Amino acid sequence: MTPARKMLVHAGAALGIGAVALTIMAAKSAHRPSQPIFDPVSTQVRALPPPRHQGAAAAVAPPSPARPISPEVVAPPEIARLELERIEARPPLGDLGLAPPPKRIGPDDWEGTLLYRPVVTSSASFEAMGYTILLSGTKAIGSDQICAFEGISWRCGERALLAFRYWLRGRAPLCQVFPPAERQPVAAACRLGKQDVGAWLVSNGWAHALPGGGYEKAEEVARKAGMGMFGPPD
Repeated sequence: MTPARKMLVHAGAALGIGAVALTIMAAKSAHRPSQPIFDPVSTQVRALPPPRHQGAAAAVAPPSPARPISPEVVAPPEIARLELERIEARPPLGDLGLAPPPKRIGPDDWEGTLLYRPVVTSSASFEAMGYTILLSGTKAIGSDQICAFEGISWRCGERALLAFRYWLRGRAPLCQVFPPAERQPVAAACRLGKQDVGAWLVSNGWAHALPGGGYEKAEEVARKAGMGMFGPPD
């Protein structure tokens, strides 16, 4: 093949390739939409604020007022901007919740030891917390003593023991014993609240009054009233 013919063949091939390329480009441009799919406004990116430089004063925008949501449905309450005012407390509705006034200690108030869980051993004695207490000014009735009333005999000693036991059970008398006292039988005056234990026993006829013990008049009253061992069996 001559050189001139080779040049013609190459030129024809180049023209053919260019025609095919133009055809493909025309086909692609026919399928491309005339307008963009996305709104160019919505695809814009909000510019970020410039970075703050250290040492520069940043301007603070005033807070925007709250925008009511559905004012025709929800009515916002009207808030009056008033200063707080302190007022005095109201008086109590009654005296039940008031604290009682402090109790004044009188000169005749006793000092001693509270003896818990007492166990009565006779009509005028008991044991508690290691102490054996004989109530001063009193004399116990023997547990086997028999008393007579209008010709009727009955066990007044046993009844006196039970009466004292029921009265003292579950209570804590305050007795004039001071630790560390020797743990031996000791004559002591005792009280339950404001009640003298010895006076209660003698005035109810469940114990005798010792001479000079201070309970002689109480025994005379019990004897005349027929109390305890001076009265009928019950």
